[in-house]
Amino acid sequence: MAYWRQWRKPRTKVRNLMRLGRSDARVHVQAAVACGITSKGPWRSAKTPGINQALSLDYLKSEGLYSLRDGWIALHYPK
Repeated sequence: MAYWRQWRKPRTKVRNLMRLGRSDARVHVQAAVACGITSKGPWRSAKTPGINQALSLDYLKSEGLYSLRDGWIALHYPK
């Protein structure tokens, strides 16, 4: 959601979605445009396949972001 709010304009959203997809599974132009021009809010848009493909959990971890889910699991289910 934070990336989505940061990009602001639909053209920037489409360009970044197409750029951020993994090299073996790029986001298709049609999916990127559909996600970029949507009038839905950022939280609702976050669950769309095009955004999930470009901003995958692997990408977010590589950017240094902490997974709250993984932290919760480690806290409640220690090994």
